[in-house]
Amino acid sequence: MGKEKRKWITSEKHRGVRWYLHESRKHGGRFDRCFGLRYSAAGKRFQPTLGWASKGWTEQKAAIELAKLKDAYKLGEGEYSLSAKRQKVAEEKRQAEEKAERQRAAKITFSQFWEKHYWPAQQHKAKGSLNTEDGLYRNWLSPALGTTPLSEITPGTLTLIKNDMLEKRKTPSTVKYAMRVFSQVWNTAQKEGIVVGINPTKGVSIPKADNARSRFLTKEESELLLSTLKPKSQQTHDMALLALYCGLRFGEIAKLTWNYVDLLHETLTIVDAKNKGKNRPAFMTKKVVAMLTAQKEMADSATGLVFPSRVGTIQSSVSKTFSRTADEMFNVNVTDSRQKVCFHTLRHTFASWLVQRGVDLFKVKELMGHEDIKMTQRYSHLAPDGLRSVISVIED
Repeated sequence: MGKEKRKWITSEKHRGVRWYLHESRKHGGRFDRCFGLRYSAAGKRFQPTLGWASKGWTEQKAAIELAKLKDAYKLGEGEYSLSAKRQKVAEEKRQAEEKAERQRAAKITFSQFWEKHYWPAQQHKAKGSLNTEDGLYRNWLSPALGTTPLSEITPGTLTLIKNDMLEKRKTPSTVKYAMRVFSQVWNTAQKEGIVVGINPTKGVSIPKADNARSRFLTKEESELLLSTLKPKSQQTHDMALLALYCGLRFGEIAKLTWNYVDLLHETLTIVDAKNKGKNRPAFMTKKVVAMLTAQKEMADSATGLVFPSRVGTIQSSVSKTFSRTADEMFNVNVTDSRQKVCFHTLRHTFASWLVQRGVDLFKVKELMGHEDIKMTQRYSHLAPDGLRSVISVIED
């Protein structure tokens, strides 16, 4: 029934109450009635529709509703417009639902959030990073925080974990890694509206320690290592050669594909590098060119990888052949991790050799793919004459 055809009937008992009849639907032995109001307030006329008799509305209920609206206007309390009143009810319902949701979120424990929200979203990370995070969660974070509501975790709570780790002789870098993992969890929860406020890790102080590797290979040591690896595993030898003479990370070598190898111009393109996913060039030495040329003749075009795993996938970890060989040759009785030789030592050796031969730190930074020059400055003491030559300026 169109609005212009409605024939409103005014109640004789209750002034301001009215209704119109449904054209066909019956209720209680007569045509169903739709009740409405007609009144004035604050210089305006209001004509709201209430509802049908079949839904429970009567003249009496309509009159009571009208009285409430008029009283609200006279007393200045509440809403005297039915639409405003409905909006207020809807707003109160929304606020109540939000409050209930906040209360529910406040009860989510650290482990619940980790398992249902955080951890499933981290599977894009490298296998090594996932293993480290999982270990920190299982051994340190979960035992201390698992049943604690995420919103109730404080800097004091995290400080207890820090102290426990240090007492059990975990390095400051490991403690820092654990706090960084928690920080990522908190930031994820904050984005999802589970927690608010300052990240608790901001209130945790961690002692600094120089954990940077200081061990690098001499020319003789590197040649001995490569010659020892070659009869054991040609692929491990070739990957080590690439790390040593191009300064590449293991992950960059493992992901390298032939379409980013330019033997003609003797360059490699490192795609989606560790720092912000930027690409960078790497330049081959004659030894690397010869090695890759030989490799390409035997390459499996199906994978496109220069160094595929045995099943044709990207290698996820350094071969045990390299680790065992390095341990036997260099790491016997070495307890300081900074002095141990590992696959990353080859990249460190690449940078050390460059600086020793007078290459300026900015160029080394670009070749290494360092995001910040501070990372490259650790090699500054290896420059010819080091800082001692600067003192001569005073004598002049």
